[in-house]
Amino acid sequence: MKFISILFLAAAVSIGASSEPLLDKPSLVSTDWLAERIDHPEIRVVDARSGLGAYIEGHLPGAIYLNTETVRISAGGVPARLLPPEQLAELLEKLGIGNDHTVVIYSSSSETFSHATYVAFLLEWLGHEAIGVLDGGFEKWQAEDRELTDVFSSYERAVFEPDLVPEILLDTQEVQTAAANESAALLDARPPQAFETGRIPTARSFFLDNTLEGDEVTTWKSPEQLRALATEAGVSDDEPVITYCTSGRQSSQIYFSLRHVAGLSDVASYEGSWIEWTARETPVESAR
Repeated sequence: MKFISILFLAAAVSIGASSEPLLDKPSLVSTDWLAERIDHPEIRVVDARSGLGAYIEGHLPGAIYLNTETVRISAGGVPARLLPPEQLAELLEKLGIGNDHTVVIYSSSSETFSHATYVAFLLEWLGHEAIGVLDGGFEKWQAEDRELTDVFSSYERAVFEPDLVPEILLDTQEVQTAAANESAALLDARPPQAFETGRIPTARSFFLDNTLEGDEVTTWKSPEQLRALATEAGVSDDEPVITYCTSGRQSSQIYFSLRHVAGLSDVASYEGSWIEWTARETPVESAR
């Protein structure tokens, strides 16, 4: 019996010591996938819904709350800019999120899941790869009568060392160059009315609501449907894509949909988006 106990202990230590992530790239994950792994010690579930009251009322087991406004600040006269990498890393460390964790983020379909994809985007920009976004978000989990809790979760401070991926986050100058040279497809995630009122020159409308489907429970469209939407917007297979919106958050949803669901290889997001573009008094285009 003692020998068997030692074997079980050795196996447990081996499993606990494994550093293999549950995900090896940013991915859309199902409620079934998360339900099977939600108790894994290396999982960190993040509730990114915009309302703290909703989190207090009920959230997924083990979920920690992160409002996306806490990762943004006014800078250079432009609001809603991402915090510097070192400050973002410190925030993640305080939440208990480290480089070795698999982070699964969910938000609400009423926000078109852009709060979840915004957190996923900043993690990816910081060099993290083990990222999941929950398809269907909180509403799908709830509709399936899965476990919810009002217990607040906390974790020991972790270590998060950024390793920036600069090519996925573009600044105004880079977008200006792309627009002037028509070297990338600029996709505007805002509603069509906003697009018609004013847009970055050469931009094409790609309303983020069109990437989702369903009535009572909203989920992402299939990769094939998303690629068809890109084709309808005039995006060719080998053409670089730059997404933007009002302040960068909704842009992250289009970025995630095209790069990590549809599988387009060359997609980036314009961080400052329309707010910064107009603040810099750069040229705009409107409906003729």
